[in-house]
Amino acid sequence: MMTYDGVLVSVQFPSNCGYAIERLEQVFFAMACALTGSAERVHFAYPDLSGGAPRSLPAGFRNVIRFDARSKDADMHAEIAEYVRRHRIGVVFGFDFPVQAPGYAPLRNAGVHTIVAYWGAPISAPNRGLRLLAKRAEVKLRRLQPDHYIFESEAMRQLATDGRGIGRDHTSVVPLAVDPERHAPAPDGGDYYAHDTFGIPRERRIVLYSGHMSPRKGVAVLLQAARHLVAERGRRDIHFLLLGNREGEAEAYAEYFRDPPMSDQITFGGYRQDIHRIQPGCYLGSIASTGWDSYTLSSVEMASCGLPLVVSNLQGLAETVDPGRTGMLFPAGDSVALANCIEALLDDPVKRDAMGRAARERVLMRHTQEAQIRHLTRIVRRVSARCSQQASAQKSSKQRPFVEILVTLMAASLIDME
Repeated sequence: MMTYDGVLVSVQFPSNCGYAIERLEQVFFAMACALTGSAERVHFAYPDLSGGAPRSLPAGFRNVIRFDARSKDADMHAEIAEYVRRHRIGVVFGFDFPVQAPGYAPLRNAGVHTIVAYWGAPISAPNRGLRLLAKRAEVKLRRLQPDHYIFESEAMRQLATDGRGIGRDHTSVVPLAVDPERHAPAPDGGDYYAHDTFGIPRERRIVLYSGHMSPRKGVAVLLQAARHLVAERGRRDIHFLLLGNREGEAEAYAEYFRDPPMSDQITFGGYRQDIHRIQPGCYLGSIASTGWDSYTLSSVEMASCGLPLVVSNLQGLAETVDPGRTGMLFPAGDSVALANCIEALLDDPVKRDAMGRAARERVLMRHTQEAQIRHLTRIVRRVSARCSQQASAQKSSKQRPFVEILVTLMAASLIDME
């Protein structure tokens, strides 16, 4: 088995920028330790360290440097190149590393033989025709680009292949994961922490949403479904709990919960650190996105707690459920269909419980952090073995061939023409 003198995890976000990123940093750290066999040979880079030492990494961890792959800063390039040489770093794992970036040259020139890009967002919009052909040509000729791309959903991978022109054989999918011990169902099925925390009557069944409040996340659609159920159908056995709103964000949706009975059965709970305690006492989870969405962390967390999911049938979000077994899909933007799905589970608690158990089982089989770390480690090890064998050939030519320059310029022209 190959040993690694040094692995650099380069995150394209400032240090300590958010909960979901920090969770991934912990996973990446564990992966890098598995590759090197020692935390001393693991290194992290951030474009901005003004937020302080990364909280996600072990206390006392010092192998942290400032680096932004997208920057053209010559001093930064020199510093990272010297750092790579000094620590004998051969593998770089880059969070949201694009196809091309100025920082790849100093990494490669300093001895990095493998760059793996991990994407937590869409890498491209869909493309077709001449534009897609041009992007494929451009990707093929980028000698300094990442050697492999890892995505969190099949939908994200498809945008990479059908949008950015990346070859499918240079991609992998590793879904997000959770700690199933932390995010677990209530032991006796009677957890009222969520009810008591937010003053929700215990006889009501909670529909939970957790995430951003941007329009594409479909918060308005979820609230419209709430209106169908509460105001129009007279359901008094339900309560909608929405988490993740920052100061002032709930007011944008005031028209939906300003007056009774809506005001009594909708709660905006804010940005919480105790979500793992709130989830087990809820009845089901729902994500009603109308724009792009992927295999979200909140969906995995809710499923791990034994909640069936009712989600929009679009992109990677549809991958979060096994329809009819662990949850239900509805057409994006259709609040009546969403209300019907929720009501069907309200009226059939036996089916709801069966879906919740299946959702939990699905997480245990596919979405544990141990599995995520194992899959990432295996992919990086495989790609690195291939790249290290090709390293001497990659170093043999310091100049870009004339034909490469010519075809790259032609590809760029085609992109601009479309």
